Amino acid sequence: MSRMLRIAIGAAVLAGVLAVVRIVSFLSYVAVEHTEGIVRLAWRARGEHVRECRHLSPEELAKLPPHMRQEEVCEGRVLPYRLVVTLDGTERINREVRGAGAREDRPLYVTEDLAVAPGPHRVSVSFTLEGAAAAAAESDERATPSRLTFDTTVTLAERRVLLVTYDEDRKALISRDR
Repeated sequence: MSRMLRIAIGAAVLAGVLAVVRIVSFLSYVAVEHTEGIVRLAWRARGEHVRECRHLSPEELAKLPPHMRQEEVCEGRVLPYRLVVTLDGTERINREVRGAGAREDRPLYVTEDLAVAPGPHRVSVSFTLEGAAAAAAESDERATPSRLTFDTTVTLAERRVLLVTYDEDRKALISRDR
């Protein structure tokens, strides 16, 4: 096959592909055909930091290279919180939220979407520091309070989003209708 013939075939194929793209661009497309509203939980919280230290035994110290020998080893982590979401009196979410990262020493992230039928709904959110570990936490003014609550009745229209988020300045859960 000659070089000119290959160029002509390539140009014809290219013109065909461009024509198909042009025709398809005029077709209408609906990404989602739902009539639900969404209650969206989305926030980042610093959480309560706790530092746990322990003394290494002589055997553990002997296994370490000389430059890494420390009598006391400390690890820090963010204490877990319990997220409970109740919608119209029915518990929809009840889970533990742990700090991000392999050592759980990064901020806490909450991202949840709950689909709801249009109309009035009672939304209750509780974000609470877990168990007895809360007493051992260091008090840090920048940290998230040990208990956050949000309770409201909202009327959601079709395809509307109620955003529940954390306001660091007010140290409270707030809502925004989008």
